[in-house]
Amino acid sequence: MKLALYRKYRPTRFEDIVGQDSVAFALKNQLREGKIGHAYLFTGVRGTGKTSLAKILAKAVNCLDLQDGEPCCNCEICKGIDNGSILDVTEIDAASNNRVDDVRDILDEVSYMPAMCRMRVYIIDEVHMLSTAAFNALLKTLEEPPKHVLFILATTEIQKVPATILSRCQRFDLKRIPEEKISDRLKYVSRNEGIDLTDDAAALIARLADGALRDALSLLDTSASLGGIVDEATVQRLTGVTDRSYLFRLSDSVKNGDVTSCLQTLQQLYDNGIDSVRLLNELVRHYRNLLMVRVGKVVLRDCSNEMQQRYELESGRFTEKELLYNLASLSESVDKMSRSLDREITLELAVIRIAENALKSEPSRNYSGNTVVRAAIEKPQPVPSSANLEEKPIPAQRKQEMVNEDIPEDLPLDKPEPVLNPIFQNDLFAGWEDVIELVKKKQRTLGSLLSKSNAHFDGSHVLIEASEVAMKFIRDNKESNQILKDAIFEVAGVRYPIGPWKKKTETDMKSNDLQDLIDLAVSNGIDIQERK
Repeated sequence: MKLALYRKYRPTRFEDIVGQDSVAFALKNQLREGKIGHAYLFTGVRGTGKTSLAKILAKAVNCLDLQDGEPCCNCEICKGIDNGSILDVTEIDAASNNRVDDVRDILDEVSYMPAMCRMRVYIIDEVHMLSTAAFNALLKTLEEPPKHVLFILATTEIQKVPATILSRCQRFDLKRIPEEKISDRLKYVSRNEGIDLTDDAAALIARLADGALRDALSLLDTSASLGGIVDEATVQRLTGVTDRSYLFRLSDSVKNGDVTSCLQTLQQLYDNGIDSVRLLNELVRHYRNLLMVRVGKVVLRDCSNEMQQRYELESGRFTEKELLYNLASLSESVDKMSRSLDREITLELAVIRIAENALKSEPSRNYSGNTVVRAAIEKPQPVPSSANLEEKPIPAQRKQEMVNEDIPEDLPLDKPEPVLNPIFQNDLFAGWEDVIELVKKKQRTLGSLLSKSNAHFDGSHVLIEASEVAMKFIRDNKESNQILKDAIFEVAGVRYPIGPWKKKTETDMKSNDLQDLIDLAVSNGIDIQERK
């Protein structure tokens, strides 16, 4: 069976680690001086060398012929650790061994001396996956382990590791590996493996790897399996990425405010198999390059001279404000795309937004990506003209349930047609969370009062379900009232009147006459028949 390139070329010495020179130097210096800690924590994104560093450190502390802080890789201990035959070095995947019993098994072993090595080493990968009970069980031993025990932890999500664990470890943060170093490593591997890799293909793979060398080697392995020369076209065909000309076509259409052309380009890219997530990330990088060239005449590291000239020419068509707005808008959409029901819609809306903004003299100051995405998914109905709007009477129970305390004078002429019996349909106002976030930015007190509130939408009013304290605060403070209305307008796109939401109580039900009760029952789908 063929060994994958990322396994075959896994670093075996500190000098082989790519892009983490400062971490490797610090560890080698500790080994040279004999000042080894009892617990280490490596954190960073995938494919940056966390597990490789852990294994090298495990070899170095036990190597029989340590050479200037580097393991010799030739002694019995080094070879045994590399092939997994030495049981004194234990590697644990916390993603699948995260129970407290799994940790207790480790704690039962630490009191025993190592069989072959000088130190018993425990490498716990993805340590953030441990349960709370497992972390608690590990605490005391991690703080004061026996002298013959070394713990090495690795994680991609450092924020999930308890502070009590962090304080007991020497922490090393691994950075994303620069593209040029990934490209150089790919060329080195290609020469050793007899793969005909072009410079353009190496640069493209490095760019797509997003700082993860393991991803880059896996993509090289896949590309080489096709046989022949691995050029840029081969990588593009495998990954669904075309040359960067489509990015310039898109930015050109955006600059012209040509929404139709933007959507047509996106559809063509979808048809060619380009992933919407990768396409959005490429657009973000594209506008970042335009901004860097426009503001500081920066030499782009991941571009050829020809592409650099094209960026310099294209950037002159944009103002700095336009590029900043476009970059910020697309970056917001990157975060929302992971939560979106339809990622293509998220990308299309982001592009439409910046294209429409190009037609304005000044970028919108109150942009909210959540509003745009939510509006597209919900597809609100067109607003009828007031000339054609026929007034419909509000039922008696509707009047009792909603006291319309706030009908603004600036209500637009075009308003939605009221919906009968909205109370009992329980129609929540979908954008309320976005409204609260906007309110918090402008008035923290009002935002706090509304933090646990809900809002309902009946087609003509936003009805707020909040505490009496919050409602009284809104009624008594004109500034707060206006801030709330402005936030609703920004999210909904229409200036709606607001009012309190009051549920129907049993007392209210009894106070209605028979006809009101019948109307209420019929509105909720209950068949009323005359009793004989």
